[in-house]
Amino acid sequence: METLKLTENDIKKAAQLIQKGDIVAFPTDTVYGLGADATNEEAVLKIFEAKGRPADRPISVLVSQVDDLDKYAKEVPIEAKKLATKFWPGPLTILLKNAHAFASSVTVGRETVGLRMPDNPIALQFIEACKVPLATPSANSSGRPSPTLAEHVHSDLDGKISAVIDGGETSFGIESTVLDFSNPIEPTILRPGNISKEAIEKVIDRKVYFLEEAPSINFSDITHTKAKHYEPTIPVYIVTSNFEAAIYEMTKREETVGLLASEEVVQKYKEHVKATFALCKDKDVNTANRNLFNGLRTMEKSKASVLLVEAFDEGEMGMVYMNRLQSAANNKFI
Repeated sequence: METLKLTENDIKKAAQLIQKGDIVAFPTDTVYGLGADATNEEAVLKIFEAKGRPADRPISVLVSQVDDLDKYAKEVPIEAKKLATKFWPGPLTILLKNAHAFASSVTVGRETVGLRMPDNPIALQFIEACKVPLATPSANSSGRPSPTLAEHVHSDLDGKISAVIDGGETSFGIESTVLDFSNPIEPTILRPGNISKEAIEKVIDRKVYFLEEAPSINFSDITHTKAKHYEPTIPVYIVTSNFEAAIYEMTKREETVGLLASEEVVQKYKEHVKATFALCKDKDVNTANRNLFNGLRTMEKSKASVLLVEAFDEGEMGMVYMNRLQSAANNKFI
């Protein structure tokens, strides 16, 4: 895998790789994405092969203009256009009726397609240079923590893709909010993210549902909820309050403990564990969200045999954090 820099020549080179049917990783505002020409069936299938991605999971498409909404989706509700105008470029993927403009493996036969315009100048420059929309899941092996640095991409996909554009650390550190607007009467958040339910409701002036509360959601369209996500190579346990008891219990089991928590917790217990990673200060959940995946991957390299991670439950951003962490821990609490 070649590492490309943030130069005009290297971005042009990456675009040429896309145009000839290769796949390239690149930074977005959320996490690193793995891009392929969304209109090229063979190229999109390379994404599934490189990631080990389940064949029934559709791939969202990144575009470079708000107007692309009408190009690649059909019967676009006026409210969806309002959302794109308000939040694009940004971390909101909008699921709409499929206009069948892309390779069939992008939507895996579904009648919906997810579209997003990332808020990252490198990503937008790259998409423009490619001259095609990019089918773009996260640039990691399926089931692993999402990549927020180019080195994370190398760790998972070296030898499996052509290149990665190294743009440093991503700004949000977690994936976008995914909003299903294919049924405008029942807009539903399939995956929470930095664009909140309240912010969406304010723009469209109607109730938005979380997945668990939607009256008539089609669960066949959300196979990602059944798959493993974000799991590091060492077991993860979530700690809600009593770190002293959790560390004692793991030590009793002859485990070597790693600790992923706020700075205050790390400072209190660092002498009692093998390795630490501070997610944030003052329990700032937004910073914790940004650092979670990097923390999980960093702790994999430590000599810890088990990882204790602090729970955060402050508001919707706490729910976003716990959504990722509970998947990483396979819902194991201690």
